[in-house]
Amino acid sequence: MSRTPTTNGEPRTGSRRSEARRFSCIVARDSSATELLHGCPVVTAGGERIGKVKSILIDAKTRQLRYITLTSRSGSAAIVIPWHALYFDSALVRLVYYTYS
Repeated sequence: MSRTPTTNGEPRTGSRRSEARRFSCIVARDSSATELLHGCPVVTAGGERIGKVKSILIDAKTRQLRYITLTSRSGSAAIVIPWHALYFDSALVRLVYYTYS
């Protein structure tokens, strides 16, 4: 553990790199649950397509699903959506992203 002086002269212990990672990324080949979600379309509540599930992010401490990452149609930027803001539409086999307005 390194000791680095802070602006007030007191030593600061530890570093960001030595801390445990908060989230673990799981892709389809790592889990059967992830395999089911991989490629699943994600749409808005109005039905507009946002993208498809690329991977999921699990909280490393609690082992609970926290976020999904998407591939977008344009492929230009990664999209991350909190899991609690989605519900699964089993009739149309898709995840629906809803927001409160």
